[in-house]
Amino acid sequence: MYDEILSEDGVWGAFGLHPHNAKMWSPEIEKDLIRACSHPKCVAWGEMGLDYGKGYTETSPDVIEMQKDAFLAQIKHALKMKKPFVIHARGAEMDAFEIMKAKAPKDHKIHFHCYSGSWNTAWKMLEHFPNMYIGVTGLVTFGTASDVREVARKVPLERLLIETDAPYMKPSNANLVDQDSPRSASPAMGLWVAAKIAEIRRIELDDVLIQVRKNVTNMYGI
Repeated sequence: MYDEILSEDGVWGAFGLHPHNAKMWSPEIEKDLIRACSHPKCVAWGEMGLDYGKGYTETSPDVIEMQKDAFLAQIKHALKMKKPFVIHARGAEMDAFEIMKAKAPKDHKIHFHCYSGSWNTAWKMLEHFPNMYIGVTGLVTFGTASDVREVARKVPLERLLIETDAPYMKPSNANLVDQDSPRSASPAMGLWVAAKIAEIRRIELDDVLIQVRKNVTNMYGI
């Protein structure tokens, strides 16, 4: 299926086993991911990582250990294939960071997807990994997301990526502009994420969009 999708102009892929599915890790899944990540339009391995979020996944010690095993195996393959990482770590930012510090070279390219942790943790990771980018989603538009707004305000603009995590976390400001907009997020709604970041940083929207476009090229080579 991914061959057909990636044949489209302007479409690239990343493939990985999400931590919610860590129990599925097997030699067959491993081979499938290696094959998918060998596609010439695959630009990264992921999302992969750890998820300790209550209400999102089981967090028993056995399951966490399975997540770590799958994460470590994928890091190994991504490094061997020279693929950037796309990291998912909810409630597990420091554990994911410690694993990456132990296994990945400092100059490896890393996209910390849908970051929802603290600014202090983000800064520690950015200092250690000079080619890490922090992904900010529609969560930044939610009134309860004070940590994410702090990150959006403080992260160096040249280390920022904009995401939607579609179909989840539809930007709340999209409804203000278009009352008939879909109930779910779509990739096009990244513009509303960028607009909120510009508002938080008190800069022009074009400044955000121009720099983030450069960041995408630096991160993914596209």
